[in-house]
This record gives sequence, C-alpha cells and structure tokens, in this order.
Amino acid sequence: MVRAALYLLLALFAAAFWLTRAGPPPGPPAVGEGTFEEVELFLYPKADPEARWRFFAREVRYDPRRRVARVEGLSEGARYVGKKLDLKLAAQAIEIDRYDNLRTPRAVVEIPSECWTLFLEGEGGEPVRIDQARGFFAPRFRLEGPGVRVEGRGFRADFGLEEASWRSGREEWQTGGEDACKRE
Repeated sequence: MVRAALYLLLALFAAAFWLTRAGPPPGPPAVGEGTFEEVELFLYPKADPEARWRFFAREVRYDPRRRVARVEGLSEGARYVGKKLDLKLAAQAIEIDRYDNLRTPRAVVEIPSECWTLFLEGEGGEPVRIDQARGFFAPRFRLEGPGVRVEGRGFRADFGLEEASWRSGREEWQTGGEDACKRE
C-alpha cells in the first residue's frame, strides 16, 4: 500500500514537472492590421453621445496595437446631431484614435446651418485635430461665409463656432450678405 502511494506521488510530481516546463497552452493568434475597402463607416463618439459621424472611404486600415484607424480616399464625411446634418467634412485622409478624435493634415468643413466654410490646415508637423468633446484645433485656418472672411493661426472652436478663438489673423466683415445662403 505504501509502495503504491509512493508510485502515485512520484507520478504526480513527474506530471507537475512536465506541465510547468511545457508552459501555458497557446492563446488565440495575434490580430494584425486589418484593411477594408469601399467602406461606409459610422462613428458614435462616447465624448459626444448626441453626435454620429458617417464616412464613405476607399480604404480603412485598422491597427489594433495602437487602436487607430486610418481612413483614406474619403469621398464623404458628415456629422449629424440627432437626425440633423451638423457639418460636412472633406479631407484626403483622416486618422481616428481610440477616443474617436480625428487628425488630418488639412480639412474643409462646411457648416450648412450658417452657410460657412472652414478651411483648416496643419503646420510644422502639427495636424488639424477634431476633438469630440471640444471641437476644432488647427494651426492655420480660414473661415468664409456670407458677409464674413476670417483667417489666422492657432484656431480653436466648438462645433457650432460659438466659442471660437485664434491668435492672429485678418478679418473682413460685410453687411447685407448674411441671408444669401439661406435663400438658395
């Protein structure tokens, strides 16, 4: 009886030794970068739950290690608040980070409710940023609309352009042109 128990104990030690040397079983294969073509992409930012972005693009590449999507060949970009179109975004390529914020070297933003067009441009390696919680950041910008033309540097604004600021620039204002877009 003692001899059988000793053999059983030795067998258990051998099995334990073999299992610890073998290591854990292999997990699922590592996920690599994914590429998708001719994509309709929706973005529901956690920082702005009322908003929804919609993009049509030639290609989207997703890097799971950085949790970043690179959208190339953007043919249409739009932000909706509720069911209403809030703005249109045009850019060659955008990068969407893990917090749903957008980066691009340059972008054109149309705000249909105000008939304004905003030209945003990066500079010196600093891109245009669209932060879902705070709005636009651009090293250089130009705003055009009925009765207004503004350009400058260091642009920051919320999505409605109600709280906009910039460091330097030039402003031109005209009266009488405010309703031109609304009549079309």
